[in-house]
Amino acid sequence: MKKELIKIAEVTLTLLSKKSWSSLTLNEVKKKSQIKKFDNKIKKKNFLLKNINSYFDHVLSLKVTSIEKSTHKDMIFEILMIRFDILQNNRNAVLSIFQSFKDKPKEFILLLPSFLNSMFLMSNYANISVRGLIGQLRLKGLLIIYCSAFLIWIKDDTSSLEKTMMALDRYLDQANSILKYI
Repeated sequence: MKKELIKIAEVTLTLLSKKSWSSLTLNEVKKKSQIKKFDNKIKKKNFLLKNINSYFDHVLSLKVTSIEKSTHKDMIFEILMIRFDILQNNRNAVLSIFQSFKDKPKEFILLLPSFLNSMFLMSNYANISVRGLIGQLRLKGLLIIYCSAFLIWIKDDTSSLEKTMMALDRYLDQANSILKYI
């Protein structure tokens, strides 16, 4: 990820930790980030959301190198929990974005391709094949698991994200059972 895009994502997250997504403007991000080619890179506010997701993927890619090779389930659990730790470090900003999705679900739908790309990356990190029909089911199932665990994370007030971990483990077990049946 380019340094300018990292800076824009970090500035956007900092601003969103103090204000709502709906009140954030491109001009604020442009002014705070001090990126000279800002207008060439960012023309619409939705790009900021995609950039934040890419930034989370980037941070994840730096952290996944330390996970142990294990079962697919254990590896994807570990990778998803690293992702939730990244979200936790940006909790107020992520919650601000989520609140806007509740008011304007269309913005979430526009992010789905970006989220699917994130699921593809995480599958690769866990050495999970996403080829063929079964692979596509795994990829879409992982997105459903991630979104379901995210809804638990939103309400998780434990310092170690215990509720999120327990839910994620349960969802992965259920998905594994379904895939074995198929």
